[in-house]
Amino acid sequence: MSDLLSLLSLGAGGIAAQSAGVSVATNNVANANTRGYTRQRVDLEALEGINRLGGGVRAGDAQRTASNMLAARIRTSDGSLEMARAFASALADVELRLTGSGATIDEQLGNLFSRMSQVASMPTDSNMRDAVIAAARDLMSGIRRRATEAEAAQRESNSRITDSASRVTSLANELAETNKAIGTSADPVLQDRRDEAARKLSELVGGQARIDPDGQMRFVLDGGAVLVDGIHASALEATPDPITGLATLAVVDGASRRDVTSDIAGGSLGAELMFRDQTMTGVVDQLDQLAYDVATSVNTIHSANAGLDGVSGRPMFTPLAGVAGAAQAIEVDPLLIADNKRLATAAPGTGPGNNAGALALFGLATGKVASGGTRTLGDAALDVIAGVAMAHADAKADVGRDEIVADHLAGLRDSVSGVDIQEEMTNLARFEHASSAMVKFVSTIDDMLGSLIAQL
Repeated sequence: MSDLLSLLSLGAGGIAAQSAGVSVATNNVANANTRGYTRQRVDLEALEGINRLGGGVRAGDAQRTASNMLAARIRTSDGSLEMARAFASALADVELRLTGSGATIDEQLGNLFSRMSQVASMPTDSNMRDAVIAAARDLMSGIRRRATEAEAAQRESNSRITDSASRVTSLANELAETNKAIGTSADPVLQDRRDEAARKLSELVGGQARIDPDGQMRFVLDGGAVLVDGIHASALEATPDPITGLATLAVVDGASRRDVTSDIAGGSLGAELMFRDQTMTGVVDQLDQLAYDVATSVNTIHSANAGLDGVSGRPMFTPLAGVAGAAQAIEVDPLLIADNKRLATAAPGTGPGNNAGALALFGLATGKVASGGTRTLGDAALDVIAGVAMAHADAKADVGRDEIVADHLAGLRDSVSGVDIQEEMTNLARFEHASSAMVKFVSTIDDMLGSLIAQL
């Protein structure tokens, strides 16, 4: 009877082991479309028997079929892809802002020089003179509007940076909490959750995540600042700069504070920092330089010539104090707007019919008076838009390249960790058949025990 009881125990263990296999296969099928889910497997282990009798079977804990090396490559790829996408999106927006509807800056500048050419043919015509002043006002309005749009784009990017910093802190805390839970439980779901948190962090800030021999994941930003160290997470804080008002980023751990604004070079946050601090700063600087070059070069010639009243030494544009802020400050001299006779179209002392001043102003169209004497004003105006357009085209190319890499890595992950429905259905059938066989085995042993007991 003791042997029969042992066989009954063996059968019960077999049913439990096969049921574990059924459970894992069913769970895999159920999560086939769950983002970040890693296929699980259950390993069956033969038990040592007594007196050369079979010892039965035991199911081990469910295990993930994952590759840490592949996961690290995917995180790096995701960080690069999200950086390219965010940068391309920001550039597309600012390109639209700078071109917008209506004439571009170079077209407005060309219109001004065209009006100067026309007034040279009829220097005393009041309508011609008003047309020059109107074209100058349109150009100044266009430069100011685009400077305003550029600064608005920079502020909006700054707002996104601040919001992203809060999300980084939240994900770092989630990663640390998951590390803590994994320290007491080997549940594969917790490990999937940790990988997903690390992937989202990489999409935001780039950086590197690694699993150390103690089983804990650590996340390090580019530049070496540690964001997550096992069960401990630091915060990423955004603090407005007292001078510029733009946010600076720091990894904060208690009293320790490390500025990482210039270190983050990946993820969507890295893209926003590059867009705000490099691209948009460059656009604003270009607009300021263009406005300053237009005002100073035109004023130099305008003040050297005379209006219809014979007076010289007067500017066309309000003089600027310097390059910084010139795009927002530039405007046509209000006295010229009120009296077009002040437009200096004649050489001093030649009389109102002379057009030497108008011709000299028109000559600025081809003179290299911009960018330190290396570019024409028209070329400098084109450079503002062309620089953004080229950067946008490069960013879109980067998106295409990174998407190809991401798709390739996703395919590799599916081959290692993805759920194959057909395979899982085969496993499910296999475990169910074995379980049914064990149930029949136990039923047979139970009948034998019943008969034996009945005979006693």
